[in-house]
Amino acid sequence: MIDATDFTVPGTGVLRNKLGITDPVVLSNAAAASTALRVAELQATPVRGGFDATHLQAIHHHILQDIYDWAGELRPIDAGNVPAPHVEKTINSVLDRLRRENHLKGLSAGEWTHSASAYLYDLGAIQPFLAGNEIALREFAVELARKNNLSLQWDATPDLATDSIALLTQAEQSANLRRLIMLAVDASPIAQHSSRGHLLEHGMEQFLPIGNPHL
Repeated sequence: MIDATDFTVPGTGVLRNKLGITDPVVLSNAAAASTALRVAELQATPVRGGFDATHLQAIHHHILQDIYDWAGELRPIDAGNVPAPHVEKTINSVLDRLRRENHLKGLSAGEWTHSASAYLYDLGAIQPFLAGNEIALREFAVELARKNNLSLQWDATPDLATDSIALLTQAEQSANLRRLIMLAVDASPIAQHSSRGHLLEHGMEQFLPIGNPHL
């Protein structure tokens, strides 16, 4: 039976990685530098797809391809409320609803924010990948906004206090995620933006139930 220890460096709890790093802080710093470059590439050349599980996997692979051999692969171990064999089906169930809503086209910026935050929360609850869920979902949101001629400027959002995050109810977490996205949305035509800006270091991950970032 596959479990989390099959993907970690023995005695460290750190995910096996292409860089051979065994220290969690060093790995976190190296991953931040690498993924920032990969996300910048997506600014010029977004991953094209149908906003389904395959599309989300392609985004994850592009961002984390330098760090993990399994970049882009759905988690093979149980986590959260969705058993591993049901991850792809559950993702597509959520995103089928998004497709039926025409990928949120025609909504005002406020309406789009409300709907997009709900979808992102649902996807975060699935915990699609062993690690890198937050950054992949953030880019997924950027591309969904782009499809609707909106721009998400994550560097426009402030750091939010985290002391009581664990005590928040699901409804409160979802509401705070919606606020975060509302602050990031720029309703100006996306063609007017020359840069997406720097990645927010502490933002969506506070309100997406994505689990331990190292496991």
